[in-house]
Amino acid sequence: MGMKKPGHIWLLGLSGSGKSTLGPILANLLHLPFFDTDEIIIQNAQHSIPEIFSSEGENGFRKRETQVIRDLEKQNAAVVACGGGAVLVPSNRECMRKAGTRVYLRVPLQTLSNRLESKKDRPLLAHGPILATLTEQLAAREPWYRDSEIEINADAPSVDVAREVFQRLMTQA
Repeated sequence: MGMKKPGHIWLLGLSGSGKSTLGPILANLLHLPFFDTDEIIIQNAQHSIPEIFSSEGENGFRKRETQVIRDLEKQNAAVVACGGGAVLVPSNRECMRKAGTRVYLRVPLQTLSNRLESKKDRPLLAHGPILATLTEQLAAREPWYRDSEIEINADAPSVDVAREVFQRLMTQA
C-alpha cells in the first residue's frame, strides 16, 4: 500500500478552508514535512502579508508566491498549503500539476465567511462584505480548484479532514 504518485501534496482552496490547520496533521500522517507558502513569503520578505500588499500590490505578492512554489517544487516531497489565489497563475498550476497531487478543500461559502469574519490579516477580504468577495473569488478560481486530483468536502474538524485526505491519497489509482 502507498501512494501511486510521488511528489508534493498541494493543498488548495479559498481562504479559511483549513489548509494551514490540517496541513501539519496530514504531513504528520504521511511522515512528510509541512510548508505554508504564506509563512515562507512572510519570512523571506520580513513583512506581514498586509504590508506586502500595501507596498507591492497583489502583483508583487503573486510574484513572491510563484517563486516560493518554484523553490518548493525542487525539494523533496512535502505537504504544502498554498495561498487561495495561487491557482490564478498559470505557471503555478503547471508546476503543481507536474510535481505531485493537488487536493481541493471545498468548504461552503457561508462557513468560510463565518470563520473569516474576525480575521484582519487577509488583504483580499478587507474591502466590502466577505461573503460577496468569497463568492467572486470562487467564481474565478473554482475551475482550477476542481482540476485537482482529489476534491474533498472539508467542512468538518481538521483532524477528520486530514484523515480523509490521507485515505484518499492511499487509495488513489
